[in-house]
Order: sequence, then structure tokens, then C-alpha cells
Amino acid sequence: MPTWLIYGFAASLFWGTDAIMSKIVTSERYLNIPTMHSSLLMLSGIAAAFLIFFLIRMTDLSVLMKFFGLILAGAIIGYAIMALKQANIDITFPVLFFGIMQGFLWGAGMICTFLAFSGGADASRLVPIYNTNTLVSVFLGLVFLHELPAPDQRFKVISGALLIVVGSILVSK
Repeated sequence: MPTWLIYGFAASLFWGTDAIMSKIVTSERYLNIPTMHSSLLMLSGIAAAFLIFFLIRMTDLSVLMKFFGLILAGAIIGYAIMALKQANIDITFPVLFFGIMQGFLWGAGMICTFLAFSGGADASRLVPIYNTNTLVSVFLGLVFLHELPAPDQRFKVISGALLIVVGSILVSK
């Protein structure tokens, strides 16, 4: 199996899970964090994902520069926490975990996409692969959020999911 294909499916997994995290953060049913504030948490997660990736992959970076990178990631997350406190948002573990994870997963998906393209993937083949994230979101929504479609919608959801699977198989060969 080509490396770019593994990265493509990893991006799919990350982005599919990201959608569920975003639902948990913003939905009235769960954490109910306003969009503006959840986007700040998401930005913190994205910055953390890219900084961690950069710090791990840059082997010739000095220890001092790596330390400053960690300080920068901490400062971004700290800024988000202070801004949320100022907006009277309850800072709880679930708010921080799901809020930052939604961005971290999105960033991890983007990193996988960059790695796939740098490994020789064609956009015409990679994009359909990572867009199987819809299947991941549907599955996680069914299992963890108990979002069972109405009886008249089940056939459409199952048919759409099967078509996505068939399409990703055709494109990956």
C-alpha cells in the first residue's frame, strides 16, 4: 500500500473525528460553546498540532528553539483560556479537551494531506480518499452521539455511505 494512501486515510480519520468534536463543542445538547469562542479553541489546537509536528520533524533545530516552540504553543492555549474566562465561559476539562482537540485533529488531517502530496499523491486520487471522512463522521455520530437517522432517511444514509466506499476503492487502485 502506498504511503500517500495511508496518509489519505489518516486524514479522513482525523477530519471525521474533528466533525464530531466540533458538534460536541458547539451544540446546545453538549457543551454549547458559542462559535466565536470555540473557533479560538480550535485555533489553539491547530497551532499546537503544527508546532508539535514542526518541532518533532526539525531534527536540526536547537534545544532552545524547540523550547521556545513549546512556550509559544502554551502561550496560544493560555491566551485562549484567558479570553474564554473574560467572556464568562466555564473553563472545564471537557471544554478545553474537546475544544482544543477539534483543532488538533483538523491540523493533524492537514499535516497528513501535506505528507501525502509531498510523497507523490495526485490530487485527483487523494482528495476522494480523504473525503471518506464523511463515513467516519456518520459512524461516530451513530455510535457515540446516537444520531440514528429517521426511518425514511436510513436508506439514503446507507446508500450514500456505500457509494463513498465504492468510490474510494475505485480511486485508490
